[in-house]
This record gives sequence, C-alpha cells and structure tokens, in this order.
Amino acid sequence: MKIKRLISLLLAAVFALSAAATPALAASAGSALPDLTTAGVGETNSVVSIRLTADGDLTYGSPFTLSVQTTPADTQYIGVVMGTSGEAQGYVTLILSGKIRTLLKMIPLPKKMSANPEQEEEFNIYAYIKQLIDGNDVSVLLRVADEVVSVMDVLKFYIPTLKDVSTGMKLSLELIRKYLPEGVFSRIYLDEQPTEAGSYVGGAVALESGDVNTAGMAFFRIKPKSAGVRVYWAQELPASMTAAEAQNYNVTAVVESDGQVVEGGKVTYTYKKKSGLFDFLGTTQSGFPTEPGEYVQTAKAAGNYSSSEISRTIVIQ
Repeated sequence: MKIKRLISLLLAAVFALSAAATPALAASAGSALPDLTTAGVGETNSVVSIRLTADGDLTYGSPFTLSVQTTPADTQYIGVVMGTSGEAQGYVTLILSGKIRTLLKMIPLPKKMSANPEQEEEFNIYAYIKQLIDGNDVSVLLRVADEVVSVMDVLKFYIPTLKDVSTGMKLSLELIRKYLPEGVFSRIYLDEQPTEAGSYVGGAVALESGDVNTAGMAFFRIKPKSAGVRVYWAQELPASMTAAEAQNYNVTAVVESDGQVVEGGKVTYTYKKKSGLFDFLGTTQSGFPTEPGEYVQTAKAAGNYSSSEISRTIVIQ
C-alpha cells in the first residue's frame, strides 16, 4: 500500500504542476483558432522561454510532430494538450521533459505490478504511471490531486513556501473542473501524440520555482482526411416502399478510405421532403422519414473523414 500511495502522490504532483497552465488554456479555448502557420506562440521572460509547435501535415492519418522547445535547452517542463472540438474533444495528454521521463524510468518496480507481469522489459514508475492513466477519465487524476492538496495544507505550517503552491493547485483544480467537469467524457494519456481530427489547445509550464507561470501556448487543428475518401450507399432501394418495409433495407452509407471500408465510419444524414416546383422550400429532418411523401436523402462522411455529399430520392407510400 505504501508504494501505491507514493506513486499516486507522484502522479498527482505531476498532474498538479501541469495544471498550472490550465488558466491560460481555459481562457483561450473559446477563441477562434489561428492559421497553422502561426500555431506556435511563445512567451519569454528573463530566465526561461517555452514554445510549443505542431509541424507536418496536420491531417488525420498523416504524420506530424507536436514538440516543445525551451530556452535554456535543459529547462524542465510539463505540458498539457487538450482537445476542444471534433473527434478530439475530451482528449488530454501530459507531456514530460526528457529528464523527468528518464528519472521516472530509473526507479524500478516489481513486475507483479504490471498489467502484463510476463513482459521481458524492466518495469518502472514511468511505465506504471502510464499504465494507470492511459485511456482513463480525468476525474481519476482530480481525486488523487485533491489528496495532494490536503497533504500540502498540513505541511505548509512547517514549510511556509508550500502555501502558494497549495493555493495555486486549488485554483487550478477549480478551473479544470469548470472546463473538464467529471461528468464530461474525457480520456487522458501520458506522452502520446494527438491524432483525432479536431481543434486542440496546448501549453507547457517550466518547473523552476521562479518561473511557474512561464508558459508557451499552441493552438492547432487536425483536419479530417478528404483525399482518397468516398461515400456510397450500402444498398440500393426500390422505387417506393412503406415505412414498415424500409426497416428491411439498409438505408445507411459506407465510408471508404484509399479503397478500404472504414469500420464504424461516421456519416451524417439529412432528409428533405420535396414540395412540388419549390423543392428548396421543403422541410429538412435528421431522422429517417415515416410519413408518406417523396424525400431526398443526403449523406456525408463525418468525424475523422470528409467527402462530397451524395444524395438519392426515397419514396414512402
């Protein structure tokens, strides 16, 4: 139990330090994203500067690199990247500087604590932290971080400098709960590159005590893949059918990328009822029609893929 508690506290400390960047992240999340050519934005003071950049083809499925540059080069930091829209919404990854990552990997743990005790590689604190948080909800970290705040509230009477750290952590946790409430679906990872299509906001904070507010920010967007993507109907429909008969047909569309069907590919559908000569005045609905009439069904790839719309006429008797 002692080793698990120690690791939990370490994990919470890592998260709490990264949370120092949250106020700036939260303030910027609602603003329009700039062009990718201006994605990296750095803030500098007399001691240290941090710059986050997203380089490469920022399109779903294409390689790109999210990197952190610091001045001086050996500045230790913790970064946070959050997905704010699209398929990326709810995604969070913590980015550790090389020295912190190396230090955590140098502290071994018994292999029996691994999710795969039969693995040949050495098991260490870094691997255990990654095992704990990868894919889990942010609320898991919030609960552990609360425990660290409680510990600091006690220790600050003996180490006065902890008072500011404790207060800063409390404010950070409040902001995290505001912008990533526990009820919202989210997933957190350690040292992972974001891949899903959507908008992101990221920040990194220096760990030197005098530069806790020195942060670099980045705003970037991963575009849905469109090249080589097409949508087609899963099944051709008869000239007319009743609403009951429609249940026996596959009325959906299929997403294909580079000649391969995308399993679970997302498609948006709209149905517009024709109204004689002025069809453009017809009413539009999202659900499959059940009332008699002639409708235009339109489908378009969504999520990580984008394509031209396809349409067809459906007649319900």
